[in-house]
Amino acid sequence: LGGHLLDKVGRKKTAMIGMIIGIFPLLMGKFCHNYVLLLAIRYFNGVSNILMSNGMYILTAELVPSKHRNIMNCWTGCLSSFGYPIAVGIGYFIHSWNNMFLATSIVFVLTTLQILICTESPRFFLIKNDVEAAKKAFKALAKLNNMDLDLENIQITDVGNTKDRNHNVRQQLTEFIRYPSLLLETSILMVLWPSVAMFSYGFGFGWGDILPDRYLGYIMAGVGEIISYFMSVSLIGWQGRRHAMIFMFLGAALTYLTAIPNVEFGSGWTLESVSCLIGAIFVNGLYSGILLWTGELAPTTHRGIVFSFCSGISRVGSFTGPFLFNNLALITSKAVVLGSLAFIAVFCMMGAFLLVETRNKPIPVTGQDVEERRNGRKN
Repeated sequence: LGGHLLDKVGRKKTAMIGMIIGIFPLLMGKFCHNYVLLLAIRYFNGVSNILMSNGMYILTAELVPSKHRNIMNCWTGCLSSFGYPIAVGIGYFIHSWNNMFLATSIVFVLTTLQILICTESPRFFLIKNDVEAAKKAFKALAKLNNMDLDLENIQITDVGNTKDRNHNVRQQLTEFIRYPSLLLETSILMVLWPSVAMFSYGFGFGWGDILPDRYLGYIMAGVGEIISYFMSVSLIGWQGRRHAMIFMFLGAALTYLTAIPNVEFGSGWTLESVSCLIGAIFVNGLYSGILLWTGELAPTTHRGIVFSFCSGISRVGSFTGPFLFNNLALITSKAVVLGSLAFIAVFCMMGAFLLVETRNKPIPVTGQDVEERRNGRKN
């Protein structure tokens, strides 16, 4: 659903649909006293989250020039980190879960209203060969930046023809076969995404068992995320996307291995809790980096469907991570869990090695551009 909407009706409209879907279930939670209804609320929240987050991230990535995209990625991550103290505050001060839903719905509305005033990506209109709509988007962006552009007399040459760019879902899927590089890079991303989600959600739902205090764990996780985003933006800017991701996968693997020995520091702190806090910095850096890299690797004609493929398969990792941290460790040992995660991180490091560097390179428009980039025929 997300891939079809993002590439068919647009990035902004998809995000707006997600916003509308997300508001009403949260408000219904105020009056919910039925387990089945609660499951339905969770389901629609998930749909809303994927449509909104993917739509707004793709829109932002396509509007921001390549030299500023890494900084934008850092700022996006830092803003999301402020959700931790808000969530902790709601959980700490509000004890009725019905009122928690009401408070969350208010925060949701206040933080998503900006979707309504965003400008649709001109890149999307161009792959649809809608030149007039693209010019209107350019005008809105020029006005926002106090620029005086005579767009009426400017000819947009990067239009292409409908047969090559304006795809339906069947044509999009066919191009994964026609362009092997597009299939290879998307397949690797579909391995990296669930692995990063496994690491991230494992920490996110496991702080109560890893750290001596649950609330302290989430506050420190928020601080760690901010640190990780500044670390990742510096590392990515210095070494590029590919080398930075390899380094962060390696860092995550080493911290998992370091967490295995049973060492007590007192007051409930252990080597595992300290190592996992450090590991979370690498994991959140990976989460930020994989979003940026996916947006630059996928062509404009397939960016929505690639993000949806990756987001969809990452749900497997989001289920697996908490299970490993909270359940499997109890019936086996933490060495099995942490050792397995370290192995997966090393495997992902090898996958990242097979992808191409995208720093300071134009975003590809079609699958043909991806093929040429990988074969070295396009700068």
